[in-house]
Amino acid sequence: MQIQHENVQLMPGLPFKYFQHDRLTTVNVAPHWHQGIELNCLTAGAMLKFVTAGQTTEYWPGAIWAVDRRCVHSAVGNTTADWAEFGLIIDDDFLLAQLPESINWRLTLTGTEAAKQHPVAYAAVRTHLLAIRDLLAQGNTDLVRLAVLSHFYALLVQLGQSFTVPVAPQKVNANPTLVDTVMTYIDQAYAEPLSGAALAQQFHVSLTTLNQQFNVSLQMSVNRYLRLVRLLHARLLLLETDKTVDYIAAACGFDNCKTLNRNFKAWKKRTPTAYRQAYTQFNKIDTSCFQDCPL
Repeated sequence: MQIQHENVQLMPGLPFKYFQHDRLTTVNVAPHWHQGIELNCLTAGAMLKFVTAGQTTEYWPGAIWAVDRRCVHSAVGNTTADWAEFGLIIDDDFLLAQLPESINWRLTLTGTEAAKQHPVAYAAVRTHLLAIRDLLAQGNTDLVRLAVLSHFYALLVQLGQSFTVPVAPQKVNANPTLVDTVMTYIDQAYAEPLSGAALAQQFHVSLTTLNQQFNVSLQMSVNRYLRLVRLLHARLLLLETDKTVDYIAAACGFDNCKTLNRNFKAWKKRTPTAYRQAYTQFNKIDTSCFQDCPL
């Protein structure tokens, strides 16, 4: 498994990618990331487990939720359910041009919790998303495009007013190209003896600069991102193989078994062995969302 970088292809004349679940395929999606903010709407199916930055949230039909830019995310659900799910990935260049302050947004649109806090705005966002879906089903004509944009702009207003919290303004200029390049390298070379200092040296910047850039884009340091990628791969091997914890530690770039145990317990509140036993016995989890799949 490799955490994939999705190159977002925008719809002609529109500042976002539109995606819709194909009912003939699995709803499971492998871990991946992209530059733009993502909005999701689940209209039918069953409970969907959605993982963002290593944290799992359960969504039921009727839910809408957002994903921060450059956040690693994946999904897994019952393969026999009749799923209907769609969403948008907003072009980041467009959003930053229209709303420069959005560079400091942290999204709080997370299903029922967001609905409880802002029920009117939550309903409005869902209405706009459904309207965009229904309009695009008519074909991307000039008139349809204008109607879609009217809903899209209204959606952004609701998102900015009710479902974002500002992060502390950064004193450094963002360099998303550097962050994207280093993230891609980590996703491919996580098993090697990498560290924040080594990555900084490899990409000809100071560790302070690299951490500043990761904090601007991801709200986490480069070492924390590296640790998250390694933990995601360790979880996959725990659930899909019978490899020993010692083997998994080495295969995922941890110095030793004790280091994996400590980090995994801090992440999942259980040791790797206890986590494997619990999910094998009680959950029979379908881990196909962690396999490579087209995006």
